Amino acid sequence: MNVLAVNAVDVPGEPELRLLDALQRLRGHGWEPTISTPGDRPPPGADLPWLHLDVGGLEQGEGARAVASWPRALRLAQRFDVVYLNSTVCGRLLPALRGTHAVLHVHVLVDRVPRHWHQAAVVLADGPEIAERLDGLPARIVAPPASDDPAARDEYARALGALIAPG
Repeated sequence: MNVLAVNAVDVPGEPELRLLDALQRLRGHGWEPTISTPGDRPPPGADLPWLHLDVGGLEQGEGARAVASWPRALRLAQRFDVVYLNSTVCGRLLPALRGTHAVLHVHVLVDRVPRHWHQAAVVLADGPEIAERLDGLPARIVAPPASDDPAARDEYARALGALIAPG
């Protein structure tokens, strides 16, 4: 399975580190992950193929950078079986990803659900509280591993892979 994991930040926080770990583990099960960040180099310690893709930041007007990336996002997406959008900020790319298997992972409570989020083939939520706030989106809950135990991290990676695989 060929997956592009789109991240909104260059310096990984908890969701990005969790995803990087899961992708490394999935690579051992035949997955071919590639990551993207908005910067000019891969995140520190990321031992995966990397691409540049800007999704804009959190400030007012930053979404314009994502819109400018739509043509590149679609060209890249067409090379992958799965496009995994690792945050609500990355969800800005969904209008460009029609016809692809796009996964939106929501890690935080949201106050509103943009109409274009409904274009995601799969929506993931880090917990039931987050899923409840997604106003009718059929979110699948994928709970982060409760510990740093390798078995728990393996189980999380397997569950994530099963949820995002097409078909």
